[in-house]
Amino acid sequence: MSSGGYGTGAAEGALAGARSDIPAPRARTPSPIRGLNKPAVHLARDFNISPDQVDVIYAEDEEVFRETAIRELIKAGFVRHNIYEADNGLGALEHLARMQDEGNLTMPLVVLLDVRMPGMDGRECALQIQELVKKKLLRREPFVVCISSISRKVEMDEGGGNFQIVLPKPITVAFLEDAFELLKKWWTMGFGRQLAAWKEFNPDNIDIISADDEPVCRMSSSMAFVSAGVLEESIVDADDDEELLSELENAQAGDINRPLIILLGNEAWVNQVRTLVEEKRASQILRREPFVVCTSVNSDRLGASTAAEHFHAFLPRTFTPKDVKWCLEYCKIWWLTRSAGPYAKCEVADANELLEEDSEPEQLSDSDGD
Repeated sequence: MSSGGYGTGAAEGALAGARSDIPAPRARTPSPIRGLNKPAVHLARDFNISPDQVDVIYAEDEEVFRETAIRELIKAGFVRHNIYEADNGLGALEHLARMQDEGNLTMPLVVLLDVRMPGMDGRECALQIQELVKKKLLRREPFVVCISSISRKVEMDEGGGNFQIVLPKPITVAFLEDAFELLKKWWTMGFGRQLAAWKEFNPDNIDIISADDEPVCRMSSSMAFVSAGVLEESIVDADDDEELLSELENAQAGDINRPLIILLGNEAWVNQVRTLVEEKRASQILRREPFVVCTSVNSDRLGASTAAEHFHAFLPRTFTPKDVKWCLEYCKIWWLTRSAGPYAKCEVADANELLEEDSEPEQLSDSDGD
């Protein structure tokens, strides 16, 4: 079905291909968290925290990296019997579900996630956690940290996603100490990042650029997405590469809270789209990254080739409404795992400055009374 995403995914043949850095949609809720289906009552918090009282869930599929990180955690003051290991995101969710009633219940719960893992990767696990938080199903809401060899990509291309902090691999005591300071601000004062999962995604809130030099194919692709719930007035046409780039430029001034999809019928134009996007990202002026769907008659072949990395998803040559639905599901996961704008964590210094500003007494002007 896809070129590398994880999960049970769509029905066989629903998509010709999909980017390997987008978790595949799941037909069912992952089994470890199916029992978390009732509103949770939050526990009282102990604000006097130290690393030796913090529970840690650590998901990493490479044992050598896991052992190295655990040694660093212990050096930083964390206690071995409070560290719970998993080799993928599903294992992390199993620990998370159990830790709602076990461990140091009045203390923070930290989840450390690698990004690339089999079964369920770190991106999807972090998204699943935030979905539980949004539904208020967790008594212990975790502080989620990314530890990955592709930390730079997670920061630059994904805006930090659904991670409070993104750290490089291998981890060090210095990184962990900085992370713990941010954890304390998050736990005691609510300072944290705005995470991607809290954005909205609805078909009637999507903008589309339908680009194809074949008018009939262009109209067919557009109407298929209209039938799936996209508003017809939210679709603009482009019949050549110059018009496509012009519409993409115009879209940058649009609402960053609306996903932007490009339906690309001529696969040769993707390099120009990619170049423009990368130039804007490098200049930090990329406001709206497009989700690029290949609708070419060659999509079946392209989805199984190295060209797959240039697109986010592929529709089969003879796609059906079911294929369009699953394409939108892929777009939804992509949208909810990527933050708008560059990665920016809540720095300890910034938090302290805000506290100092809040604590300063108001100055009376000469016109105020005694």
